[in-house]
Amino acid sequence: MADSRPTLREHRALGQRAGALLLTSLLVAVGCSSSGQHGSAFVFLSVDSVSPPGGATSSLADRNTSTVACVTLRNNLKNPTVTLPTGLDTVFLQSYTVQLSRSDGGPVPGPFTFGTSVTVPSGSVSNGAVSGNTARVAVILVPAQAKTQSPLSSMPLPMSGSATVTFKGHDGRGQNLQAVAGIAVVFVGSGTDVIDACAGGPIGGTTGGTTGGTTGATTGATTGATTGATTG
Repeated sequence: MADSRPTLREHRALGQRAGALLLTSLLVAVGCSSSGQHGSAFVFLSVDSVSPPGGATSSLADRNTSTVACVTLRNNLKNPTVTLPTGLDTVFLQSYTVQLSRSDGGPVPGPFTFGTSVTVPSGSVSNGAVSGNTARVAVILVPAQAKTQSPLSSMPLPMSGSATVTFKGHDGRGQNLQAVAGIAVVFVGSGTDVIDACAGGPIGGTTGGTTGGTTGATTGATTGATTGATTG
């Protein structure tokens, strides 16, 4: 009997439409205020983008591949007209936590916390413009093991949802910083996750542990859409 389920390409189109709707509800206020510029650090992090921007499609049929998104983070001076970036303003990310949600309010696995090691440089100033102050990091949204376990294994498909990713680290002075990315996700029951190298950044979780019901991680598809606020 022919498989009448929609193709993965159709599901990805659904993900793009769902992503546009979910972005409205994913404006996440972090730390002291939504501006993200409070705290003792001289810098704050912001989420520049998630690649690609249409929303992640997580194939539950591809049980051996984690769903991955590539996030670009930027290191920003709080007072760029007063201070210049120094090595002490470099940010060192140590972990990120992923909290999934479903549009129908149903149960989800996690949250998942992954150890990572990513440096977001302070950058340099030329002609009044700061450059060299971004870093890309691949983040695991749906670990491969979670795809085979309840509640994802028994979830009606396709199902739209979201992933809230909270990055945590510190600057060269030891001041804590964090950044939040909201990423639209559509769970489907066919196709495969597409591996993306996320050039310029490591995949967190390949050497660190996880919490929330899974251990280990593998690479996977890279799709998503993002909004974010950060704090020092």
